[in-house]
Amino acid sequence: MEKIVLGIETSCDDTSIGILKGSLGHYDKCPEVLSHVSFSQEKILEQWGGVVPEIAARNHLEKITPLLDIAMREASLKLSQIDIVGVTTLPGLLGPLLTGVNAAKTLCLLEKLPLNPVNHLFAHLEAIHLTEIVSYPYIGLLVSGGHSLYIYMESPLKFKILGSTIDDAAGEAFDKGGKLMGLGYPAGRIIDDMAKLGDKNAYDFPIGLKSSGDCKLSYSGLKTFLRHMIEKDNSVLEKENINNLCASYQKAIVDALSLKLRYALEGNNNLPIVVGGGVACNSALRNELKEKYNNVHFVAPKFCTDNGAMIANYALRTPENLLNFPDCLQIDARGRFIKKGKLHESSQSK
Repeated sequence: MEKIVLGIETSCDDTSIGILKGSLGHYDKCPEVLSHVSFSQEKILEQWGGVVPEIAARNHLEKITPLLDIAMREASLKLSQIDIVGVTTLPGLLGPLLTGVNAAKTLCLLEKLPLNPVNHLFAHLEAIHLTEIVSYPYIGLLVSGGHSLYIYMESPLKFKILGSTIDDAAGEAFDKGGKLMGLGYPAGRIIDDMAKLGDKNAYDFPIGLKSSGDCKLSYSGLKTFLRHMIEKDNSVLEKENINNLCASYQKAIVDALSLKLRYALEGNNNLPIVVGGGVACNSALRNELKEKYNNVHFVAPKFCTDNGAMIANYALRTPENLLNFPDCLQIDARGRFIKKGKLHESSQSK
């Protein structure tokens, strides 16, 4: 039987609501996206050069109710027609997470609805199923502002972390590099656009942990190398050089992700590869992985950044995590809930 799921995402600086219709726990077809609305705080946070948790939380609180109204109107639904609420409970910034969790619990209280606490990292990869069906198991590459992970996904709830960054994430490397180059925030899209006009071989940047023989990543050294380069000769920032600098810096980030994917695939060469997260929109990354690997699937760009549709989708795919009313009202922003004085954790909080 098909269910209507409302997803709420407020883990960082995007406030987003998604409403889907699909079969609970069935993976044979894509769900129908009834509505998908988001508000990005990029312009608001630009003056600070990044996310300020308290400001982000206040903006989530201001935007979430109007977005919910818009999403319900676009889906032509009443609240009484919602069957399940899904909400990001981890990982993320505590203030923003609490805004979404409290909104979700309010909806559950009003309509006595079950709630699914969602780990939005896995939701990023599983968002591939919003537009196409990819069989399990698959190798997932999650690349975002805060996370860079290689994951063996056997099912939506059965997975193994194969490797991750030991310091900065790929998206963080883009943003910090962009700040050093004076490009503004967020820098990922800016660098991608400028790189298309430059020579990616103009400068030779290092690849962290290049010879480690595993799929661990490191980007802190790349950022430091860039800073020293600029301090030594700031002519690299001049108009005739900046596009080359962006192209070369981006190449180092992408080459590391491509190289380490090889180790994640050891023994799994025939498996599909799914790439998700905000950095999965990067054109150089898409071109590189399509050229070097077979059977690569990229999450649709509109579902790459933090969004409510991917949260609703993951809630649909993980009915084992549903918390019925009123237990769901005890959920916290780490996917845990208190029942009869004892702390319990959903499989998504581990």
